[in-house]
Amino acid sequence: MNQNKTTKYFKYAIGEIVLVMFGILLALQVSEWNSERNRKKAETIVLEQLKADLKKSIVELEEVKTRMEASARASAIVCQAFWKKETPHDSIYRYMRIPQSTTMVSPILGTARSLVNSGNITLLKSNALKNDITSYIEKVDYILKDISRYEETYYRRGQMLLSEVAGTVNMLSKEGIKKRLESEDFANSETTRSDEYSYIPNKIEKIPFETDLKQLFQNQKVYSAYNSLLTAHRNSAFRYNHILEITHELLVKPEEASN
Repeated sequence: MNQNKTTKYFKYAIGEIVLVMFGILLALQVSEWNSERNRKKAETIVLEQLKADLKKSIVELEEVKTRMEASARASAIVCQAFWKKETPHDSIYRYMRIPQSTTMVSPILGTARSLVNSGNITLLKSNALKNDITSYIEKVDYILKDISRYEETYYRRGQMLLSEVAGTVNMLSKEGIKKRLESEDFANSETTRSDEYSYIPNKIEKIPFETDLKQLFQNQKVYSAYNSLLTAHRNSAFRYNHILEITHELLVKPEEASN
């Protein structure tokens, strides 16, 4: 009888141990399920933020690429005018003004950088996507350094040469200046401007520093200036296009990861 009781107690103890272990394993499984569910929720939020950043970046990059291309084409028109026998028409002023401004745009990297720098990139299940995001940031940073170099080396040089030659030259024809003075915007500013602080008086008697196009298009510095501006904007357009390509490529990856 004692042996039977011992056997029953032993079986009962084993059963209790099995139940406890099963309970522990079940609890661990539930905890794992909850952790995975929370990770998926966090991953979904991060992927949506990343996609939003990339989509907005594409719009801004398209705009800056278009501006750079327009500036490069305008500089090319000005440079090519030097190779023609006849002095260019006053319409050349429009092309001379376009390349004289520039801008730099960076893709929105907030979400991507935050993922890498904070270590939250582990929220992403796909190792390929993790590598793609890290690689994208590195490539963009490298390309932006190139664009910055074009601005410092070529754009600044072009501006410097123009300031030496045409620092006081109006990049407008006489008719263009008159149209600007007669424009609605200029007319409306008459009520707020005063001669005391304005570089243009309220009463205009003549147009100063009229440009001699023939003389201007015989000046080597002007040609060199627009050659530099052409290089700056053309190369920048190429590099922005490269950023656009890799941004489009990366945008597909979160879509695939979220499906």
